Amino acid sequence: MSAFHLQQVVLQPTSLCNLNCSYCYVPNRRDAAKMTPETLEAVVSKTLRSSLVNDAVEFLWHAGEPLTAGLPHYELAVRLIEKYARPGLQVVKSIQTNGTLVDDAWSEFFVANKFSIGLSVDGPAYLHDASRVDWAERPSHARVMAGYRTLARHGIRPGAICVLRRESLRYPDEIFDFFVQNGFRSVGFNVEEVENRNLISTLTLDGPGSTVRDEYRLFAERLYELWLQDPTRIAIREFVDLQSVIGQKLLDRAYIRHPLETQPLAIVTVQKNGDMSTFSPEFAGGQSAEFANFVVGNINQVTEIEDVLGSPIFQAVAAEVAAGIDACSESCMWFDLCGGAYTSNKFFEHGSLRSTETTACLLHRQTLADVVLNEMAYAPA
Repeated sequence: MSAFHLQQVVLQPTSLCNLNCSYCYVPNRRDAAKMTPETLEAVVSKTLRSSLVNDAVEFLWHAGEPLTAGLPHYELAVRLIEKYARPGLQVVKSIQTNGTLVDDAWSEFFVANKFSIGLSVDGPAYLHDASRVDWAERPSHARVMAGYRTLARHGIRPGAICVLRRESLRYPDEIFDFFVQNGFRSVGFNVEEVENRNLISTLTLDGPGSTVRDEYRLFAERLYELWLQDPTRIAIREFVDLQSVIGQKLLDRAYIRHPLETQPLAIVTVQKNGDMSTFSPEFAGGQSAEFANFVVGNINQVTEIEDVLGSPIFQAVAAEVAAGIDACSESCMWFDLCGGAYTSNKFFEHGSLRSTETTACLLHRQTLADVVLNEMAYAPA
């Protein structure tokens, strides 16, 4: 068995998106070019025969609005997975969508082919529509929720990804109530990040006296309080993950978290033209002369995915990521609960994979862990 373990393949069938969200990191979102059937077959066939894949692998369509690639792309993907999957291999099919294009035909296809659906929605309309608009600056919340209701009508209960901007931190009750009352099965919170083409964030600490961290702490404390009243209502990714990690640390003092984005080839991202990157999916389309834009190979040109192990770019990126993880381990008291995550943020915020603290880790790891640990310490026995 290989020392490397490929667990997730992120496919960008197109970078095209019908929305123009203010914080989006994806370049070329008006480019309608699509992944060819030949490239799709190369992704599926080479993944499913790879020695890097053990018992399970996930294909996740993301980056741009995946549904703009059209239903035939996914119908072909299903046929290819059925053709190439070896006996006993668990293949998970997932799509992260803005929901605006979902209709009955899409929903019926998702049900028939057991797709897991994630919906990108930032809570109530007054928060969502502040950032998530189309190219004519029209709000998208009503269209997103119409797509959600169509999914629900077909028995699909999506998870959600909610991006937190600074304004969001004022509304923990409203955000929590939105996801619970609408019946989402789970929600994961991403903080607005400086990443790839997105060059600013409202959550960046703005010098001495910045209150961002305090505002985030108050938000997290209230959200955690609401969730603890009945955690069965909805799974909140950050709390579920942290509780699991803390529990493992209590059982084994030597335990250290190892996020997929810090593990070479645990995630492979394939762009529409077949270019491959690894570690954080956000590296796809990123600009770096030093690392050849993070392209470690092209799925159409390699014989096997394993071939990228010999790529000088792969080796250079992997060495720098490892150095950054080592630097985190030496300088951060929260390292065991984090594992040096937010790999792409390090590069896009600081210009170096060897850097350490980022806005995301300061808020979404350090401050959040402090909130959870504090609440656990004072919880009734």
